[in-house]
Amino acid sequence: MGLRHDGNGLVWLNSGISVHEADSDIGLTGQDKQSYDYHSEVRTTNQLKNNDYYEFVQPKDIDSYALNIICKVSKNFTERKDGSPLATFALLIDQQARKQAVDNWTLYRHPKQGDKYTILNKYHHRGLIKIYKAKDWQAEPLRYTGNLIRNDAEFSKLMKRLGYIKVRTRKITGKLNDFWIYRCKEKTLKQVRTKETFKNNKLIRFVQYVNQPMKAFKHILVDGKYYYVYEDHIHFLTKKRQRIAGKQLTGYTAKGVEMREIR
Repeated sequence: MGLRHDGNGLVWLNSGISVHEADSDIGLTGQDKQSYDYHSEVRTTNQLKNNDYYEFVQPKDIDSYALNIICKVSKNFTERKDGSPLATFALLIDQQARKQAVDNWTLYRHPKQGDKYTILNKYHHRGLIKIYKAKDWQAEPLRYTGNLIRNDAEFSKLMKRLGYIKVRTRKITGKLNDFWIYRCKEKTLKQVRTKETFKNNKLIRFVQYVNQPMKAFKHILVDGKYYYVYEDHIHFLTKKRQRIAGKQLTGYTAKGVEMREIR
């Protein structure tokens, strides 16, 4: 029937919406829908497809994961060389770095809940990887996503789905380079801040935490409650003074950031 269990109850396989909230597998919009439509359609014919590594990663997640990996090896520009601001922002992506980027990433899947997974970088997330391994999460290679990023034609299609256009110019760095400029969905570009643009472009920031003391996790106050938060993720939070039991304390707020518990 196209159903799965997300840990809280039955949800539709592709959209992730509860069966109590929708009568059919609908609800994907924007970039999630584009990613799902593309990867579902090409799955049976595309040369990148391979049953050994496509597995159960939701098609709607593939482009978002690829964007996450690409942004780690790209340079971000918000203004031209003369100091005038860009309407949105531009990414400069070294071709060799792009083709090697996925080598440092691995997908980890929950041992009992197959549709619960995340990707981690072996250099940036060493502490988290140890925790996931200790909890018996299964490591899987990202071959499909890797081929998607390495293949020049597929990479160009990916960037277009993500909302970028390719421009060759000297105006940004003074040197002739190929840039990927994020273009708003409207016909004209409008002034937006980089932080907001990434949010609209589905690069969702999240902070991981546990409920007991653990190495590499710091005990901090977040929105009125104490968590053991992964230290490398604290910079995603915003400092905020909070009143607890009549006392003013310095803590953090997770506004605009998703809090994810590691179980």
